[in-house]
Amino acid sequence: MSTLKQYSLFTDNKELQVSSSKMQEHFPHFPSTRYQGSKRKVLPALSQAFAKLDFTSVLDLYSGSGMVSLLLRHLNKTVDSNDCLLFNQVTARLFLRLQGSFLSSLHYELGLPELLENTNPKHKHLVQDSYRDIFFTDQENAEIDRFSQNVGSCNELERDLYVYAVGQALMKKRPYNLFHRANLSMRKRDVKRSFGNAVTWETSILEHSLKAITELKKFPFLPDARSGKVFGVNTIDLTPLPASYDLVYLDPPYLNSKGVGVDYSDFYGFLDGLCDYQLFGRGDEGYPHRPMPKQKSNWLKVPTALDELDSICKKWASSILFLSYRSDGLPTPQQTREVLSQRGRKVEIHSCGEYKYALSTTNTNEELFLISLP
Repeated sequence: MSTLKQYSLFTDNKELQVSSSKMQEHFPHFPSTRYQGSKRKVLPALSQAFAKLDFTSVLDLYSGSGMVSLLLRHLNKTVDSNDCLLFNQVTARLFLRLQGSFLSSLHYELGLPELLENTNPKHKHLVQDSYRDIFFTDQENAEIDRFSQNVGSCNELERDLYVYAVGQALMKKRPYNLFHRANLSMRKRDVKRSFGNAVTWETSILEHSLKAITELKKFPFLPDARSGKVFGVNTIDLTPLPASYDLVYLDPPYLNSKGVGVDYSDFYGFLDGLCDYQLFGRGDEGYPHRPMPKQKSNWLKVPTALDELDSICKKWASSILFLSYRSDGLPTPQQTREVLSQRGRKVEIHSCGEYKYALSTTNTNEELFLISLP
C-alpha cells in the first residue's frame, strides 16, 4: 500500500467518521443478505463517493447480490445491471423494478406457502433425486422441487420476488451460506454448538422467505425511478453490452491474497435452478456437491483478470470506471491502478477504512475505491 498515492473522500479520517455517522442516521435500511462479497456494509461510503461524481447512466457490470444496483437506483440514476448467473439477474431485475405499492397489495403471506406446499401430479422430483443428503433435508428438497415448478405460474415480478426470497432463505440455511460442498452433515451432527447457526439452519424456508419480503417492504423504493435493463453477459466477451454509460461500476470476483480465485458459479449455481428448474437435473455427478454447469471466468488467474480489466478500459473509454476492491486482493491494487491509468486516464484511490469480510479471520483488509477518470 505504501507505493500507492492515497486520496481521502474527506480531508481527514475524523471528518470521514463524522460524515459517515451523520449519513447513517438518514440512510435507508437495505435488505440483508448472506451473499458472499455483498457491498451492503459499505453502501454509505459508496453513496458518498458517487455523490462526488457527475453521472446519470451507469452499468453495474458484476451485479452479484444486487445491492449496489439498488443503491444506484435509490440515488435516482439510470441503472443497467449485468451478471452471468440467473439468480443474480433475477435479484437485479427485482431491485430495479420493484415498487412499494406492489408489495403492499400482494398477499405474499398466502401466495408463498402455496408455492412451497402445493403438489401437482405431473411434478418432477429433480432436487429430491439428484441432491439427496447434499445440501438440504428430504423435506426441504421436496419444498424446493414444488416451489421451482409452481413459481412458473406467477407473473414476472411476482416470480422474481418469490425466487429472490427463497434464494435468500436457502443461503441462510447453508453452512457458510454457500453451495460448494456436500456438507449437510454439519447441520445434522448431534453436537453441542457454541454458535447460533443451528437455529438459523433449522428455521423453515417459508419463515426465512417471508422475513426477506418483509425487509423489502421497509425499503423506500423511488416511485418514479428509471427502470434499467438487466443483462446476462459473461464478461469474457464484452461485445453484447452497450458502450454508452457515464459510469461503469466494477466489483469483480478477484483472487484472495493466497491467489485463490472465487468461483461464484460454483458457490451459487444451485440457486440458478430456482430460475430454470431443468438445471437441477444437470448437476455434474463427478463432484460430491453436483455443481451446475460452471461459467468461465477471467478472474480466476491474475494475467487474465488484468486482460479483462484492460478490455473494460477499451470498451468504455469515455466512461468513469469505479472499481470496488480490497487491499489484499489479487491482482494487487498497484497492478489494477496501472491498467486503469492507461490511455491518459487519471486514477484516484479512496479508502473507507478497515472492513471485515464474511468468514474472514483478519481485520487487516481495507475496502478501496479506485476511480478512473477519462
